[in-house]
Amino acid sequence: MSETPASPKSNRLATPGWLDARLVLGVLLVLVSVVVGARVLSSADQSQTVWAAKRDLAPGAQLTADDLTRMRVRLFGTDTRRYINGRGGAPTGYFLRRGVGAGELLPIAALTKPGEQVSFRLVTVPVGRGHLPPNLAEDSQVDVYVSPEKKTAATTAAATVEPRLVVRNVTVLQRPKLSGFAGGGTTDESIVLQVRPADVALILAAMSEGRIDLVGVPRLQETPVSTLEDGTS
Repeated sequence: MSETPASPKSNRLATPGWLDARLVLGVLLVLVSVVVGARVLSSADQSQTVWAAKRDLAPGAQLTADDLTRMRVRLFGTDTRRYINGRGGAPTGYFLRRGVGAGELLPIAALTKPGEQVSFRLVTVPVGRGHLPPNLAEDSQVDVYVSPEKKTAATTAAATVEPRLVVRNVTVLQRPKLSGFAGGGTTDESIVLQVRPADVALILAAMSEGRIDLVGVPRLQETPVSTLEDGTS
């Protein structure tokens, strides 16, 4: 009777050691990729905090804390020096040389020091409902027109003649809120305009001539403050 041959001895897999060259190389590659990736991400993040406008602001407006907000943006090249840095205090008290739209970053060149603001006068103008933009708001700009009324010799009825432009790019300083019973049924709104001293007489004369119309000036088409000054820069 023959004996059953013995089974061959199995070879167990050897547990790789930490000093295995391939394992060490793999760990080093992972570490290098992590470090390089972190460097790339940090160098790519060029964002910074700057001041921006919360709402539309017209030329000549004096900035308050309610007008401004901080925004984090990514700037490149010379743009990093064009805008008011948000790490400092808000530039309240400064005046705008040009209009700034809601959400627009606040350019350094658009600001004027508090002691250098342009001289303005305040004039209240009665404007009939339907003769001004429906969405007219404070700090927006308008052109002022008048439709003169004249009486002919044959009749005492007033005849309206062709409208005439009185002044351009006037800032609306205040538009009072009207309730349903305000003014005892009057159809006029009292709009407070911020005008240049030289334009006061023109507006007062226009109010005595006839009906006043306010025409809204679209954003980014406003006249910079530097061109509104009376012969000064």
